[in-house]
Amino acid sequence: MVKSINFLVQGNSDNQYEVRFDFDGSNLNAYCSCPAGMNGQYCKHRLAILAGESEKIISENAADVSVVQSWLPGTDIELAIHDLAEAEHEFDLTKKKLALAKKALARAMFR
Repeated sequence: MVKSINFLVQGNSDNQYEVRFDFDGSNLNAYCSCPAGMNGQYCKHRLAILAGESEKIISENAADVSVVQSWLPGTDIELAIHDLAEAEHEFDLTKKKLALAKKALARAMFR
């Protein structure tokens, strides 16, 4: 039996988007009516809810965020979120390394 929860979220502009989560045992699907979500791209609205954030939810069911979070363990979405967090961490380290290399180059050119 598929369980579904729908949220209405406020976008950055005046736009409102529908975010829906469907869960059926071990399969979790997440949909959003924002342009990115409609094009099958990364969508901050879905990720925010999966992270437990409810600030942008304007529907009356913000408390259901915890239900959606309880569906996450063991899903491919959980693994993908973990991989994203790891990649973001590596990216941050690389940005710091790049900044240090630029400073070292600047010092070397100014002797």
